Amino acid sequence: MSSQNHWNKVYRAATLAIICLAVIGVALAFWPKVDQFRSYQSIKSDLMAEIRAENERIAELRNKQAKFRTDKHFVQKIAHEIGFAHDGETIFQFEEEPSTNRNLQLQ
Repeated sequence: MSSQNHWNKVYRAATLAIICLAVIGVALAFWPKVDQFRSYQSIKSDLMAEIRAENERIAELRNKQAKFRTDKHFVQKIAHEIGFAHDGETIFQFEEEPSTNRNLQLQ
């Protein structure tokens, strides 16, 4: 084998090794950014779920607000739930016993 042919193989092997090291170096350099991106994606999906839940709550509150403006019976129902009554009307409210006291009395 000639000396020139031998050095060509050495140069090719060295070039291949340098390219492989460069690829590995670039991959290792960007790996923390990929991890950070995945973390941000997870946080984003959690926040989007919270936003959807809040939008549903807002829609429900707007619906109730519209009912307060237009539905007299809804207003009366809510008023009764919080303890208001018409003249001559009596509202009975029953308080539930705590479940621990009820269990103690049965024993």
